Amino acid sequence: MFVPRSLKIKRSSNDDLKSGEAKKSKPEAGGLQLEGDRDTPVHTSVTEEAVTADKPGHASSTNSPSCQLAEVSSTGPDEGVKDSHPSEEPVKSFSKTQRWPEPGEPVCVVCGRYGEYICDKTDEDVCSLECKAKHLLQVKEGEGSLRPSSPQRAAAEPESPLDAFYVYKEHPFIVTLKEDQIETLKQQLGISVQGQDVARPIIDFEHCGFPETLNQNLKKSGYEVPTPIQMQMIPVGLLGRDILASADTGSGKTAAFLLPVIIRAFSEDKTPSALILTPTRELAIQIERQAKELMSGLPRMKTVLLVGGLPLPPQLYRLRQHVKVIIATPGRLLDIIKQSSVSLSGIKIVVVDEADTMLKMGFQQQVLDVLEHTPGDCQTILVSATIPDSIEQLTDQLLHNPVRIITGDKNLPCASVRQIILWVEDPAKKKKLFEILNDQKLFKPPVLVFVDCKLGADLLSEAVQKITGLNSTSIHSEKSQVERRDILKVGRVGRLGQNGTAITFINNNSKRLFWDVAKRVKPTGSILPPQLLNSPYLHEQKRKEQQKDRQTQNSLVTGANLMDIIRKHEKSSSQK
Repeated sequence: MFVPRSLKIKRSSNDDLKSGEAKKSKPEAGGLQLEGDRDTPVHTSVTEEAVTADKPGHASSTNSPSCQLAEVSSTGPDEGVKDSHPSEEPVKSFSKTQRWPEPGEPVCVVCGRYGEYICDKTDEDVCSLECKAKHLLQVKEGEGSLRPSSPQRAAAEPESPLDAFYVYKEHPFIVTLKEDQIETLKQQLGISVQGQDVARPIIDFEHCGFPETLNQNLKKSGYEVPTPIQMQMIPVGLLGRDILASADTGSGKTAAFLLPVIIRAFSEDKTPSALILTPTRELAIQIERQAKELMSGLPRMKTVLLVGGLPLPPQLYRLRQHVKVIIATPGRLLDIIKQSSVSLSGIKIVVVDEADTMLKMGFQQQVLDVLEHTPGDCQTILVSATIPDSIEQLTDQLLHNPVRIITGDKNLPCASVRQIILWVEDPAKKKKLFEILNDQKLFKPPVLVFVDCKLGADLLSEAVQKITGLNSTSIHSEKSQVERRDILKVGRVGRLGQNGTAITFINNNSKRLFWDVAKRVKPTGSILPPQLLNSPYLHEQKRKEQQKDRQTQNSLVTGANLMDIIRKHEKSSSQK
């Protein structure tokens, strides 16, 4: 049966066919809410969001006799709000009577509306009896899809723990490759690995021997061939090794850690069993959406989103529904831990995504505080775009015998994004921007324009809409969470192989960046403006960096310079 979130309901046995377990109703504005928001969002990144245009308002529900509530009893204070008239809100019969979800709320697996209820047979989010029936029909048609997809696993019931029949073994094709072939493959793909007894990279997702349901989910989500980071990181993660991974934006890092997370969580009976920490709520929402796509059809696999800026009671309710995977920002999760509303003692795998951003935003201590509540022997994966000294220190502190995996050229622009550098003086920047927006060869919406202040973003957005007639909006820290989420539907280039163009306006006001821009963009083959190449600032910055590199090189002890260092030391000692 369907049960409103804050109540328990008894029904007669003839209603059993429509049975389902409901979630907690959305709290009112005055409900439980954390004070403040520890999780500062990143405002310069744009992620692909599901488009939910033309959202209807909250329509009245259909009062069907089969959906009437029979008997109601309160579940206690920990369930949130108490409803004195529950019978006035029957279970919704049709999806069209359900509202669209707010940011971070559960989504119906059938129609995308607010997933107010949980299907008791599949643990999936549904919005109405209509969508529950459709969902169960889809499940029935796909029965048996969880059968093992390779001979390396024995047959087992889908509800059984995955570890009863899944153990990662290198595919016979991978085993037959010679060591020099593996090294050549890594060099060609730009894969650098450090560690002991590192698993060989896969070449195809089929080499992992995943359940057929997971293989189908990968294909539906657009994963045809693994990227370099996925080739190496997935098999290492499946073997339970601690990992420090670094790869370019858009390289597929998220799927590279999600697949080991899903397999590990699916094999565990205790909940929750997996934890993913992210620096921002936007990234957490994106990861949860991708996780749900890959988990679709896998029994007992549920996620919870624990982030600041969204109501706390629905998150606490969801947390109590035997979820397997927690996706959280560290500030909100710490507050929930302090309330004793969650235990992390059953966590078997932890992922810290965008660890470098986490440290830059000052969340290191929060991350450490969270991890103190997890078992000391759980698998830990650190994912970072770069590996500064602070990440190395964190690695030494958190990881045991880790495997270091780096793919791509460090600090170089994404290969799928074309780079154009233009010398434009400040007074001419706005005019040049309008020329680009009117150029059919360059203008391919959506377009993202970065400026250096909030007011500049608002003024430029208004000017673009007024002069070009194009739909334009601004995003910055003074925008509400709902506004930012709606704006982020403009998508993002450079992810999962998508192509795009980056145009940079540069002049002497940005002279301190000349050498950084030149040394990163020039290897991509982009033509740099002569004003930049001939600038004395660029040559001075280049000279200083080369001088610094020589000093660093001279300080290193190698076989070639060992005798010179000894002679200098002896000469200095004799003079004293």
